[in-house]
Parts: sequence; C-alpha cells; structure tokens
Amino acid sequence: MPVPDPAELNRLAARARAHAAVFTLPLRDRNWRGSAGEFAGSGVGSSLDFQDHRNYVPGDDPRHINWQAYARSGSYSLKLYREEVRPVVEILLDVSESMFADEEKARRVVELCYFAHTSAEQAGASTSLTLLKGPRWKVVERSAVIGHGWADLARDLPATDASAAPNLVEVPLRARSLRVLISDLLYPASPEPLLRGLVREFGRAIVLAPDTTAEASPDWSGNCEFIDTENGLMHQRRVDPSLLRRYTEAYRDHFSRWKAASLRNRTPLAKVPSSPRFEDALKLDAIPGGVLLLA
Repeated sequence: MPVPDPAELNRLAARARAHAAVFTLPLRDRNWRGSAGEFAGSGVGSSLDFQDHRNYVPGDDPRHINWQAYARSGSYSLKLYREEVRPVVEILLDVSESMFADEEKARRVVELCYFAHTSAEQAGASTSLTLLKGPRWKVVERSAVIGHGWADLARDLPATDASAAPNLVEVPLRARSLRVLISDLLYPASPEPLLRGLVREFGRAIVLAPDTTAEASPDWSGNCEFIDTENGLMHQRRVDPSLLRRYTEAYRDHFSRWKAASLRNRTPLAKVPSSPRFEDALKLDAIPGGVLLLA
C-alpha cells in the first residue's frame, strides 16, 4: 500500500491545520447529546444562554429557581438554559488498495483524513479514527494518528476480496455521532446497506469520495495491461472506443446510484478530485453541496 512517506505525512498533517481554519465539518447545524462542551445540546443545561421557564418539580436543581417570579406569584418556576455538549466525530477511513492506487490519489486520501481529524479536534469534538478494509476494521489510538502510525496499522490489515465493501454494521459506532466516511466507493454492491449501517444508532454521516481523472476518464487505447489493485494480478485487454465508452458510462452510472442513495439516506456525499489543490477540490462539490462548510 503506497502511503506517502513519513516526511510527506508530516507535511500533509501540517497543511491540514491550515485547511481546518478555512473549512469545517458540519457540526453546528444540529443539536447534540454528549459530555460537556460548547455546542448546543438537545436538552437543558447550565450555560449562560437563557432558553425558557417551566414549573418547578421535586428533584430539580434549586439554583435555577426564579426567585423574582416566586416573589410576584408565590409559585416556583425554573429558568432553563441551553445545554452545552461535546459532539462526537468518528472518521471511517477506507484503506483498501484502490485508495492508494497512485501517488496523487493517496495524497488526497491522507489530506482528507488529516483534515477531518484536525477539524473535529479544533472544534472540541471527541474524535476517533477507524480503518476499514472490506469486513476488517481497526480502531486507531490518537497517538497513532498524530504520529502517523496508522499507516503501519493499515498495511497490517489482511488482504480482502477486491469487491468487498466495508461491513459497517459490525463496526462499533457511538450513538448520535457524526460519521465521516472517506472512501472511493468502488464497490459493485448496492450502496444502501453501507449507508444504512453508516447512519444507524441515530447517527449522522457525510461521505468524502476521492477520485482521479485516470479512473473517471481514462485514455486507454489498444492493447493495455491492467493490474488489480487489491491482489496485484495483471491481465491484458484490448480497449477499443466501444469498450471505453461502456466503462465511462458504467462509472458515471455507479456514482449516480451513490448520489441517489445518499439523498434517500440523508447522507451528503461529495466527490473530491485528486488533481486540484485541496482548497479548490473542496469548492467543486463538498462546499456547494453542504457536505463541508466554510469556517
């Protein structure tokens, strides 16, 4: 798996901090439930933002009694304040071989991973990274993200069938978290099971799909040698204009199905091309589609 070398990983991680100052994950457009933090919660808390009144019932915190209202009416009532919580972000990184098929795509994959992790941590979210490879998965300690040890963990995951999609039903996900799936989505199976697994337990999700021009619009012609990125096997095939046209149509239809399924499952999806600068790539689909936001 040709992950960038340690020096390049350090450089990409540093750039992620700059990117996180410009773009952000969609964390502020929903109510959260979780530990104390600075985001609006779905319950009542003890922040300074007044929310409403209600009648006092035994067991309520007496510190929130509105004594001025009691002096006027003789009835106990409570001041309600907005609950502030810490959101949970779970980054799910597909590390199948196709994600690192060439240097340009591998770099974009790593940029997306570091950006998502940095953006979540800078927002004060409880953040985790899980590596996915077919039915296999591996939760990564924070130190292995910061120190780039995740790349070795990814290499150690056993090889799987090239067509195997991640089995997100088996991956432990925290209820009501934001899940960030980074995957090229090059699975022949229907997207529905994966997307349903992604949003289970009342979760919310976004999908960032890195792609390359070589995948979307290849220039194959004549006798070509193809290498299966998952198992390294090589085979020869003659490519004529008809075959190339069928491939490009199938590729386009594949992502049309993913887009339609993402809408049905309320899971915003953006393709992130590998060629442009990172900032420019996000502005093509991720920002206009609301998958990511401007900071």
